[in-house]
Amino acid sequence: MPENKVRKYFQLIEAWAWCDICEDMISLNIDKNEIISGLEMGIYTKEYKHANPSPDLEDTDDVSGQEHTIYVYINDNYDITGVKSFFGESPSTEEIGAETIEAGGEVRIPVIVKEISPMAVQLGMLTKEQFKVLKICDGMNTIEQVASIAQKSVEEIEKMMEQLRKKGLVKVIKRT
Repeated sequence: MPENKVRKYFQLIEAWAWCDICEDMISLNIDKNEIISGLEMGIYTKEYKHANPSPDLEDTDDVSGQEHTIYVYINDNYDITGVKSFFGESPSTEEIGAETIEAGGEVRIPVIVKEISPMAVQLGMLTKEQFKVLKICDGMNTIEQVASIAQKSVEEIEKMMEQLRKKGLVKVIKRT
């Protein structure tokens, strides 16, 4: 899989994110102000619906011509820290971590159980890092993916999940 790339300009960034469904790089121009306001909510996620303009018509398994979505996670350096491709409104729970389950592993998916506003950080109820990580716990990412997107170690995320669980904000669903 090719590496995601970003070119940074004064007002916008040009991003190339890998779509697993199209098996191609998707080019996006994103206004920096849009990213900055998204970062106030913890982490910026660009949602982009598209369809492959030239799917392989002879391949009956090629469904890339149907509309699908990518989520591109972008940090405060305007770098891409993760990309997720899926059909429908969100990835199905079957799709999340399917390769880990196939390998005989256990998948842990953190899910927010109580929405919390950015004000919680100003009031000292949460750290800025905890708030940022909560925004990645959208039910579409495993603990390992949350760690990768947040650019933290799995151990740091596990410790943070325990703190957030004790505060009644998140639960970790386990699947085998």
